[in-house]
Amino acid sequence: MTVPEVDTEAARPPTAAPATRPAQVSRSKPRMFGRDSFVTAAKAVAGIAGLFVVWELLVVIFDPPEFLLVGPVSAFAELIERPEYFATNTFVTLQEALAGFALGTALGVLCGAALHYSATIRSFLYPALVAIDTIPKVALAPLFIVWFGFGFESKAFVAMAIAFFPLVINTYDGLSSVPNELQELARINKASSWKKMTKIEMIYALPSIFSGAKISISLAVGGAVVGEFIAGSKGLGYVILLANSQVDLPSMFAAFIVLAAIALALFFLVDLAGRKLVPWKNHAK
Repeated sequence: MTVPEVDTEAARPPTAAPATRPAQVSRSKPRMFGRDSFVTAAKAVAGIAGLFVVWELLVVIFDPPEFLLVGPVSAFAELIERPEYFATNTFVTLQEALAGFALGTALGVLCGAALHYSATIRSFLYPALVAIDTIPKVALAPLFIVWFGFGFESKAFVAMAIAFFPLVINTYDGLSSVPNELQELARINKASSWKKMTKIEMIYALPSIFSGAKISISLAVGGAVVGEFIAGSKGLGYVILLANSQVDLPSMFAAFIVLAAIALALFFLVDLAGRKLVPWKNHAK
């Protein structure tokens, strides 16, 4: 009796196909200094350099008297000739601007939050803030000097007064623009008012707050100079006044260049801090 042959290949149970490995998701952190950042910085440097070249060419072509206009070469020569003089006065103005910006930021964010969370405060305080903001800050500077004297404090408070208002408006607008979906989510999860403010509303308002801060930091530098114009014995504002009285345009334009460099550097530092603390804003673009 013969045993029938069995097809072993057909009888073998089918083997499971190997599982496909899911594609690995890149978890690399976004680079803060990517190619786009360097391209943007290069364009900014090229633009500033081009402005200096055009300025110098106009001076060379039209050859105005030195008491009317000097070129950037003369201004930079003045900086190189007296570096300690400009460095000392720059440090004074920088301190005043940073102190005013810090005060203006703290008070501006607190005041903007108060306007958002209290209808009573908003109805009384908002019109008053708008009215105060329309007053030229040069007119307020003598008042701060009467209150705080001729020293560092008065210039810092002038810088604070100028830097304050953009942060109030941007904080208020940022808190007021939280989507209804997030508000409803907080209500469904029975979040307390404190958690709702710190975990949702303030986080959502951060991009708007940093936008206001970038405006305020430049204004704070100008506010410090305004205070030095009124009552200053040092600082870049004093350098400009002294150069004006002596018709020393190279010193005056050198101070202008340093002021512009300070304001630009502080602006980019605040922008960098915003990119670091608010990374989701960059991914949304």
